[in-house]
Amino acid sequence: MKMQAVRTQVAAMVHASVLPHSLERMRHERFILTRLLVGAVALGLAPAYIAWRGTLGALEAAVMVSAALPLLAVVTLSLSGRLDIAHGISAAALALFIGALAGMTGGAASPLLLWLAVVPAEAMFFGARAHLARAGVIAAVALVGVVGLDRLGAFAGQPAWAGEMMPTLVMIAIVHAMIVAAGFQHRRREELREHQASDQRAQLLLDHVGDLVTWHDANGAVVFANRAARSLTGAEPHDLHGRGLLNRVHVADRPLFLKALSDAAHGAGAVTACFRTVFVPEGDQEQRPVSLWLELHAHRIETSGPADSVAVVCVMRDITVRRAQEDERARGHAEAVKASDIKGRFLATVSHELRTPLNAIIGFSEMLTSEDQSWLDAEKRLEYARIIHSSGHHLLDVVNTLLDISKIESGTMMIDQEPLDMAAMARDCCALMALRAQAGDIALERVIGPDLPPVLGDRRALKQVMINLLSNAIKFTPAGGRVVLAVVRDGDTIDLSVSDTGIGISASDLPRLGDPFFQAKGSYDRAYEGTGLGLSVVRGLVGLHGGRLTIESAPGVGTRVAVRLPVGGVEEAAQPARIATFARAPRRGLETKTPFRLTA
Repeated sequence: MKMQAVRTQVAAMVHASVLPHSLERMRHERFILTRLLVGAVALGLAPAYIAWRGTLGALEAAVMVSAALPLLAVVTLSLSGRLDIAHGISAAALALFIGALAGMTGGAASPLLLWLAVVPAEAMFFGARAHLARAGVIAAVALVGVVGLDRLGAFAGQPAWAGEMMPTLVMIAIVHAMIVAAGFQHRRREELREHQASDQRAQLLLDHVGDLVTWHDANGAVVFANRAARSLTGAEPHDLHGRGLLNRVHVADRPLFLKALSDAAHGAGAVTACFRTVFVPEGDQEQRPVSLWLELHAHRIETSGPADSVAVVCVMRDITVRRAQEDERARGHAEAVKASDIKGRFLATVSHELRTPLNAIIGFSEMLTSEDQSWLDAEKRLEYARIIHSSGHHLLDVVNTLLDISKIESGTMMIDQEPLDMAAMARDCCALMALRAQAGDIALERVIGPDLPPVLGDRRALKQVMINLLSNAIKFTPAGGRVVLAVVRDGDTIDLSVSDTGIGISASDLPRLGDPFFQAKGSYDRAYEGTGLGLSVVRGLVGLHGGRLTIESAPGVGTRVAVRLPVGGVEEAAQPARIATFARAPRRGLETKTPFRLTA
């Protein structure tokens, strides 16, 4: 889910929305109130002046017009909302008023012309250079007009009352200038208060959004951070200033973090990156570091400063939980793919293992039950019956192995522990495998250590472990090779190992040993029968006895599988044993090629 709460508008919302609208409203209100007041007072005095003077001259009429123009400016602003047009009308009215008075009090020599300086001074209230420039042009035009008309002789002599009214008019100009200056100071104070209030609102907003918001200068140093720094970096906001934030970014993620800031500072769009922060929570007595994943959104913002001055606003959100969920989904997907792969191998392997003996059973049984058996003698019938018997046992072995794997993986297999003589068990297992070894011209030996104590374990399970290991060793050992079963004591454990001089296992296949239906590829091209479940069963049974499993192998050198079992058994059934694998070095003792023999 993309960030919606805080973006680059954190700054823009304050400086481009709240504050400007508020100041604009203040300017409109100040303009309307002052112009209404001036227009109302001027028009209120107009009837009395007309009754006193009688007929009005051109300059006096200009004064009356200038007194009415502020009301026109108010109407224009109310209807259009264009403060620039309304201010232009107001500035023209004031310039006309001052020019008319100057014409009546000496023309170009009138001291009231100094009053024209107030016209651009009033524009400072509205904070825009366009207003100030426009007002300056209007004042200059008024000054040029008065001087030009004076040289043309358009102004009559100074009236009698002008000398008496001059101090009053000058005082009015001074008071007006003082009002403008005081109003400008009042405006600055109001703007400062508005700025402070908006900054407080922005700070309050930033401190409650939950995301870490930071400002960075052109060099990437932090100049501002909100209160979320405490929860996301374990530091106070002021501690992140400068390089404080970079120091709390995981070392491996710092290049990514700096690149994101650089891309945002020199690019036109937003930059997104994910990185980790590492810190020790305040008050943690054990000083345990905490690592959080943060999602960074960086934006470039132009600042009022030098031409190359830029700022980068970063909004960082804690995505640790989301990252863990994504990792969990990835692991679940990988496990699902693995399960699907295992299922495919299971179907392929089991179908092959079942189809071959079933074909033999069906084919030879049809021969034995056919009506015309004249060509079958007793020897042929006996051979076919033996093949059917052997195929049936093979099917039974496959089914039993599948049942054992199912019980082990589901945790329903139980073991009955009793004192076992491992030497006698080794002897029995070697006797069972002797014929198979002899048929393959493989030397089968057993080594029994002295003073073997009884081992608490399940007789059937441990016997199956030995037979599976011996069967695998004989199957993957070429003719003339050697297989050794060794049982020795090592403290409180029994070390049961099966070594061979077979084809060995490549280093790439070692980590996958013990996976159901996995069969390592040897250095020989011939295919080997089997379900690939033998070592999986051994792994599960050894785990149920609380033992450990180690495999050492290398192509062309051979394999050694070692099982370490506790003498005292295990109180509670454990999970399948972990398999430790090592590349095996050549051993001269196992390179002897001798005919089959069985030794004690």
